[in-house]
Amino acid sequence: MKIRYEGFMREKIQKNPVVIGPDASFFEARDLIHEKGIRHLPVLDNMGRIVGIVTDRDIREAAPSDVTLLSVQELNYLLGRLKVSAFMTPKEKLITITPDTLIEEAVSLMLDHKIGCLPVLEGDKLYGIFTETDALAFLAGSFGVKQKGTRLTVALEDKPGQMLGILEVFKKHNVNIISIVNPSFLVENKRIVAVRIQTEDYKDIAGDLEKAGYDVLSIGKWPAV
Repeated sequence: MKIRYEGFMREKIQKNPVVIGPDASFFEARDLIHEKGIRHLPVLDNMGRIVGIVTDRDIREAAPSDVTLLSVQELNYLLGRLKVSAFMTPKEKLITITPDTLIEEAVSLMLDHKIGCLPVLEGDKLYGIFTETDALAFLAGSFGVKQKGTRLTVALEDKPGQMLGILEVFKKHNVNIISIVNPSFLVENKRIVAVRIQTEDYKDIAGDLEKAGYDVLSIGKWPAV
């Protein structure tokens, strides 16, 4: 059976998120966000199309300040009549993606626009949402942080084929690789690679890497002991 994993949003988004209608009240939106422990609330019309999004920040900004001269009864009356459509971020201002967007493209959009959520649309219908929490979970999964092992940080010459020698050392020691992270930037004209391996018996491996001409910059165990 062929494994399908393409790194698109279909694999990592929150499907069937909690949603609300544009005519719902301030209190309904606030209570949903608090009760469900969420920060982003897509707003859908009666056809299931997204018309905006409400965040916990929108709720805070829509609420009166502590210095208001209104009474509690007056506040409750006004907020009870305040519709979600009045304080949501409308669809026209949203950055959206599709289920076929690459995960790294989604993360880049969130960084560039300084936003914590991307609605995922299929046509004009909401397919799901991708939040900063989902992005962190993806990063943690890519690093394999839930798996016990050892991280070796190694400096390589900035030229093709350098990883081959490292992989040969791991093969010699019959060690599985949990993850390999290679940042796009250089440090003193060297590529820095962080490799997590599925063993805590690292001394001979680190020694063989040094013998092969690689600079082992640091060694760390996870979970730390």
